[in-house]
Amino acid sequence: MMRSVLASVALAGLALPQTALACVYAQRPEEVGYASGQYFAKEMLAAATYADLVLVEDDGTRAMDARPTGIITLRAIARFKGNSADRFTVFGSPLTFSPDKERIFNAPLQHFTSETGQVAPFSYTEERPTLLFPQATAPGSPPPPSPPMTSCSPPALMADTGRFYLVLRDAEGRVLNRLTMSDGKTTAPNHPAFGFVPVTLSDDDFWLWSVRMAAAAPEAAQAQDVLYLTPGSDPVRVERDLRAAGATIRAAYYARGNFIEEVRPSPHEQTLPWLEKADDYLAQSLRDRIGDPHHGAAEFLRAKLSPMQRYGTGLGYEVAQAFTRSVRDVQQATGTPRLIAVEVAGDPHALASQSFVSRVAPLDRTADRLPQVDGTDEAAVFATMQRIERDIWLLNGGAGNRQGTLP
Repeated sequence: MMRSVLASVALAGLALPQTALACVYAQRPEEVGYASGQYFAKEMLAAATYADLVLVEDDGTRAMDARPTGIITLRAIARFKGNSADRFTVFGSPLTFSPDKERIFNAPLQHFTSETGQVAPFSYTEERPTLLFPQATAPGSPPPPSPPMTSCSPPALMADTGRFYLVLRDAEGRVLNRLTMSDGKTTAPNHPAFGFVPVTLSDDDFWLWSVRMAAAAPEAAQAQDVLYLTPGSDPVRVERDLRAAGATIRAAYYARGNFIEEVRPSPHEQTLPWLEKADDYLAQSLRDRIGDPHHGAAEFLRAKLSPMQRYGTGLGYEVAQAFTRSVRDVQQATGTPRLIAVEVAGDPHALASQSFVSRVAPLDRTADRLPQVDGTDEAAVFATMQRIERDIWLLNGGAGNRQGTLP
């Protein structure tokens, strides 16, 4: 093992807050640099089923007298790998009112290096599933099992509304936190991963750049197939028949126009009937208008859009362009949600004969990376940059645009 526990003493400054206080390592982890960052990005992207650049629309913060929900709602603005829905959720803690959030945003990715030069990631954050539906458990049923944790477990996943993150998820739709890497003896999935990392667009923020570069390399398709349903299918019947066939429904997908939202309960909730509860959940979670998360993101981006900045003609503008494209999609997402597909554990093709299944295929979303800031000449590129800056200015309330919408 590259790291071994020596004593029950706190090791301050080496991990994010909430890390257990009884863990010391044989060597100090090093900050991930550009070379190791490119290596880890390639390895983690290969292991992930989904890789997305997202905006946090809701980090679960509630009124002072209410507990946080433990559910983080994310809006995919660029897909580096996989067929993620436009909106999906993960489990984690809010940062909106945390005094530690700037320190957390600036916490570096770290790794260990063995005597032979092999590198292994140092624990960053991990998703800890709770419940998507508050009353999801049946009377008398046991509570969700506690995740196995040790004093060296990474801190819980945390997010701040209105900020951007890179999210890598596994085939079950959960944030990637274990990675198969060979240490010369085994290839067991025993190493942590950087599955949920804030995007700061600072001089030291190279993780987005590394993942973007790794995603540019061609690779074999790894799409997750879902069961598309015939229009008007009854959710109760769909779930009843699939459960009778021995299937477990992992996620359901709803469409509002061209906007697709994913509802994915925790693994504990998936063992009980839940699809009927999804309608109430959607009714409470719909966000048809541009609001505080989008205005906060625009305010963050305004400081990053300058040709003099390091990312001025690159990632900063690409992120802003992807974000404004997403805002226009949100503005057009209207209508009543319609159940269009479900994801099941195992091989979905074994269920293709069900009468309510119209086809088995990946979700109708494709990897779109990040839109390039380009043009026929330098003047055209500059004009594109100015248009992006104006869109961000309008979202931030420019020109008396109090609603913060885009034309």
